[in-house]
Amino acid sequence: MTTPDPVTDPELPNGFCWADDLTSWGEHLDNGRIALLRPADPQRAARWANVATFYGAQLPLAPAPGPTGERLVVGVGSASPLARSAARVLGRGFVPVDELSGAGPVPVPDGGSVLITAPASECSLAALTPLLHTWSERSVRVGLLTGIDLPGVAFSLAKILAARTPQPEETDVLLDGLTGTARTGRHLDERTTLDTAVGGRWRSAVVEAHGSGSHALLGPYSVCGLTGDRELAVSGEPVPGGCTPERCRAGGALTPLLLRDLACRTLALFVCTALILDPHEHYPSSVSLAHAALEGHPAAVIGMVHQDLPVNAEPRLTGRLLAAARPAGAVTADLNDTAGRASGYLLLGDPEQTFALAPAPGTAPVLTPWPGGRPVFLALPGPGGPPGLLTRDGIWHEPEDLVAVADAHGAALGLRTELTGWLTSLDAGALFEDNLRAWAMAADRPKTRVVEGLKVMRRHREAARESALAALYLVQKSLRAGYGPLPSLPDALDRHATGWAKALSEMSERSRFGMLDQFTDAATAAHTPAHGPTGAGRCGYCRGPLERTVWSGPVPGAVERIRVACSRCGLVADRPTTLAHTAVRLHTPNELVPGQALRVSVDLPGTAPGVWLTVQLRDRGRHALAAHHLPGAVGAAEVEMTVPANVQPEVHRVWALIVDRFLPAWHQVRVPSTPGVHPEEQLP
Repeated sequence: MTTPDPVTDPELPNGFCWADDLTSWGEHLDNGRIALLRPADPQRAARWANVATFYGAQLPLAPAPGPTGERLVVGVGSASPLARSAARVLGRGFVPVDELSGAGPVPVPDGGSVLITAPASECSLAALTPLLHTWSERSVRVGLLTGIDLPGVAFSLAKILAARTPQPEETDVLLDGLTGTARTGRHLDERTTLDTAVGGRWRSAVVEAHGSGSHALLGPYSVCGLTGDRELAVSGEPVPGGCTPERCRAGGALTPLLLRDLACRTLALFVCTALILDPHEHYPSSVSLAHAALEGHPAAVIGMVHQDLPVNAEPRLTGRLLAAARPAGAVTADLNDTAGRASGYLLLGDPEQTFALAPAPGTAPVLTPWPGGRPVFLALPGPGGPPGLLTRDGIWHEPEDLVAVADAHGAALGLRTELTGWLTSLDAGALFEDNLRAWAMAADRPKTRVVEGLKVMRRHREAARESALAALYLVQKSLRAGYGPLPSLPDALDRHATGWAKALSEMSERSRFGMLDQFTDAATAAHTPAHGPTGAGRCGYCRGPLERTVWSGPVPGAVERIRVACSRCGLVADRPTTLAHTAVRLHTPNELVPGQALRVSVDLPGTAPGVWLTVQLRDRGRHALAAHHLPGAVGAAEVEMTVPANVQPEVHRVWALIVDRFLPAWHQVRVPSTPGVHPEEQLP
């Protein structure tokens, strides 16, 4: 009898076994054992053995009931043989497809469930989004059985099967990275220390934190998505200064916390873009929260796919719904209903699986989403339509003034129109200031810099309004009299518009987390979606679908705006529908090189007097790394900044703030940085 090698053949609890190929793996499953496909990396095998120990010894798998048409397993491409065995052991119907995009016609009934089986590299947002939208409209619950490779997919199935075995009474935990605290208990309202929480054993762990697809900030910890022993680039070469189990490049002095080591049966990640599966859709390295969760303990992972979804009571409610034995697929659907996005949250796991005993009748929490979505209060005929006044008889549009008597009279009318446009823009600027001030004062700690910046903006706006009204009075006087001197457009308007834009630019340069969202929210706080969202092509970074929404509002100053966003990467552009802003185009390089120049070109309107332009380079935490200001920019503007030599290898952002006549617009492009040379790894 040979003794298993503890390195290449680590010991597994009863009920688990190793398999060297898919054939033997399927035979072990048929014999009632939970089989793991042996990975090539012995350290990876050791980590999987530790996860199996977490789930404990398993009884022989009970014969599955006969398959039904309501619950299907879809096998994609090379994962189809594995998916067929998964369907057999789970008692589901099986449907093979060549590509993920071909899963749409799968004959799943309304209210059924689909378990998509595919390697993570094939689960791009561009391929998943249309499926999730189609199935969401039919109340079909969706889960993904996935992994980094085929052995990883088999490992995910092993956790799903092992999680069905009843365990000793376990509790749930909420890890709050926003406050650096943790809560446990039936209602997640009993406070405990964060150190105790991250080292504990939990049924469900809910993490709410700022972060990205690779890292998250959790109080004194930096949650790291490292999957191996060190961070590797796509080429397989180590990333200089990259993450290791002892050091996290994103955390600085924070203590690294490997997500794969968080011991829980279910994991919910309320972290922006936490579940990025396709390696081409995030920074090209082996650090990924989604991949780390797949390589770790949880049998089910619920996480955010989109950028900056609003989160309020969802984390605590998710923990309570899971504790009330609501299926993981139903909880994910509840979150998407609340967010109003069919692909806002994603489930990695079995949509039919529960992780607790059913509660007594009438004691389970109930989620009641807004029925039918939020109402639209004002609808325009289409994008770019003229703004109108909402009346009892419909939308009334002011007719165009076609009167033109003489050249002087026409010039007066033209000047009046231009001054009226300035006053409309000033009203929009005032509304923007009011909304931004309300947010700043409502915060737990008033945003002093924002409030002081708003004071400067208000002084410039009021002075500009006084100049515009004085000039408009003289124009109206000349029009009524039919003669008299015609004033020119006051120079003070451009001067105060520049001062207003400069104050807004300085405010944004010193901002941190979420300030871009606060700016865009303030610009549309009095608006409602008037048209859309509609398709707007592909994202320039992740190739996911872009959505275009036209916003309009019934109050003075609610200038019509257009927002273009990627469901994964976030904002692409938020701008008014004026001609000046419509002409703007932003061009950036494909990558950032530490210590070298970053050249950005911006196509602006070629008309005087020009617009205010600020271009900023920001890291994933939205700290300003470099900035360039260009007042009075006209035509093709070239901006050059130096990329800091110590910039982290991550997907960074190039922001552009463009202000024309008190109307701000924001553009954003995601650009990855190339790995630099870490001081600890320089050759002598």
